[in-house]
Amino acid sequence: MPTSDRIRSVPSGRRRRLLSCLAAIAIAVAADGAAAIVINRILATIDGDPVTLYEVKAFTAGNPLAAQLNEQNPQALLDALITSRLIRIEVESRGISIGDAEIDNYINQIRQQNQLTEEQLYQVIAEQGLSREAYRAQIREELERAQLINREIRGKVNVTPEDIERYYEANLSDYEQSPEVTVSHIMFRLPEDAPQNEVDRAMQRADQVHDELEDGEDFADLARQYSEDPAAEGGGSLGTFRTGTMLDALNDAVEDLDVGEYSDPVRSSVGIHIVRLDARSDATHTPVEELSDGIREKLYAEALEKRYARWLTEDLRERHHVEMIE
Repeated sequence: MPTSDRIRSVPSGRRRRLLSCLAAIAIAVAADGAAAIVINRILATIDGDPVTLYEVKAFTAGNPLAAQLNEQNPQALLDALITSRLIRIEVESRGISIGDAEIDNYINQIRQQNQLTEEQLYQVIAEQGLSREAYRAQIREELERAQLINREIRGKVNVTPEDIERYYEANLSDYEQSPEVTVSHIMFRLPEDAPQNEVDRAMQRADQVHDELEDGEDFADLARQYSEDPAAEGGGSLGTFRTGTMLDALNDAVEDLDVGEYSDPVRSSVGIHIVRLDARSDATHTPVEELSDGIREKLYAEALEKRYARWLTEDLRERHHVEMIE
């Protein structure tokens, strides 16, 4: 479609502004008749208002990521600029305004989270090619956008108990808990590099205690009497462990025991042990009740991101007439 035909399709008020913009661009280009250098042109219109090449250049100024995107995919950058303009229109139409105090508070939170002084923060910003004024303007836009999103999207996103349950069942393997064992021991402390004569003496003592167990003596009483471990006061009780998380010697010692049985003396890197299996539980899963808050947050964040993307690419564009100029 010729440019003149596209202009006639714009309402009269918008048309006058568009014609004025075209005239200004023509004058700027014609200023140097010897060199036909395009310093500005209309790339698109939003509700009849032009989006120009000059705006794209301004949009990339001081923004390395935008400049890189412009080199790689100019159309994507133009889309980003149009979206930014559409959001600005929505922010203004809803009377959303962010005061200096809110910006100061936000910047202070960033400083505290990163343990930076004000001078250090602005030094980092300067290294990124932003002035203080440009940085504050950027923060203002971010906060305005956040308020707009709160109004437009958050109320439309909901996570139900059924959603949580479905996610839990679909990812049940992620919440599996290993089998557990509850054990007690009687320990005779022995350095890993102990000479053989010390090893023999310690093993002899362990064998004697093991014989007393075989004669019917109480395990806890013998632990309190002989064990050289802080757990001795509690009858040798070490507590509950997930299978395979104890010292290798203890893991191996209890592997084939039934509940209530005790092992022969075994040596580990810290000593010699007689180990009793007090309880054993099969593999289980963390109950959904303990996980529901975390799952809800995850599902909500995912749903919010999807809804936001749809709002940007569909809802927002449906409210406004956007036309690309070839």
